[in-house]
Amino acid sequence: MDWLEKAPSQARASAIPPLVRSYFQPQQSAPRREAIETALTMLLDDPSIDVRRSFAEAIAIHEAAPRHMIIALSHDLPLVSEVIFRRSPCLIDSELIEAVGSAGARVQVAVASRPWISFAVSQAIADEGDREAVLAMIANEGADLDEITFRTIAARFGEDGDVREALFARDDLPLAVRQSLIASLGAKLNLFLVTRDWMPEKRARNVVRDACDKATVLLAHDADEDDLEALVQHLRASGQLTTSLLIRSMCQGHLRFLEVALSILTGIPSPRVYALLVDGREAALRALFERAGLPERSHAAFIAALEVWRELEYDGAIGDRFRFARRMVERVLTRYQQFAQADVDDLLAMLRRLAAEAAREAARAQMRRARDAAAANADDLSQAA
Repeated sequence: MDWLEKAPSQARASAIPPLVRSYFQPQQSAPRREAIETALTMLLDDPSIDVRRSFAEAIAIHEAAPRHMIIALSHDLPLVSEVIFRRSPCLIDSELIEAVGSAGARVQVAVASRPWISFAVSQAIADEGDREAVLAMIANEGADLDEITFRTIAARFGEDGDVREALFARDDLPLAVRQSLIASLGAKLNLFLVTRDWMPEKRARNVVRDACDKATVLLAHDADEDDLEALVQHLRASGQLTTSLLIRSMCQGHLRFLEVALSILTGIPSPRVYALLVDGREAALRALFERAGLPERSHAAFIAALEVWRELEYDGAIGDRFRFARRMVERVLTRYQQFAQADVDDLLAMLRRLAAEAAREAARAQMRRARDAAAANADDLSQAA
């Protein structure tokens, strides 16, 4: 005991790990364990921060650590307490949440980096954690994150490029949140283009809107039913479920997206909407579109798209996604031109843009296939040689 008080701090710090190991040995006698506990408790008041940090590092991993030691070390200076908050299994959620709200960034990062953190702790970090803590939590595979937590992070840090990139890298990021980040990025890009005077405001707004709509349709393409419905609900609530977005999705053959959107907009069950889209006559379709609140001038475009979709077949071959989209939009454009009221029809202009875009995508896909085939042939020749 005297030695622990009089020895140099470096020596005291080095003596702590074996002392802690001795305390937790199963065969240790009760009197001996009590004496060691007394010595360790005295170290909680050691003037050297190196000694107290060594103590924290040695005891943090033990589930059976005396509670008073863990609590005292967790309320020490951040250099000491971060070790406890990062590793100790003895802390409960309420203690972790309190630390997130009252401690500094160093402790917040420690909590966010624990091997496992609950939904409640994750939400606390999303609500009150600083940027580094949020980044640590996003990168932590042991963090339980739900949609509310993701939404909170997106709302607080959606304009931060590093946070946005980290969120996009997570496979469990809900589609609705992913889309909201894309929309936020689009708004930022729009402001950048206008303030730099690179593009007139209206032109920049149209370019960004088209890019966001394109990204949204891609997100919806492989979504399951629950994610797709949540995405459509989000788009509706945020004012992004526009006629142009629905036409774009339909012109690329994404009938499911249109089906879910119309079901939500009309209140008609999804199977009934699907039946109308697949087999419904023009009068029934127009009634459906009217009930959904779609402008009357857009009905012809949707009907043309549905007629083409019913005729075309998706062969499932490599690259057919792009070939199908190109054939689809070109035929829709051809048919819609018969109904367009004038050359100034904005839907006609949009369809022309979509046709040009689809042609370029198909060409890029064909070029990628050609390069891949050439690379595969080169590998075969190299192996044969």
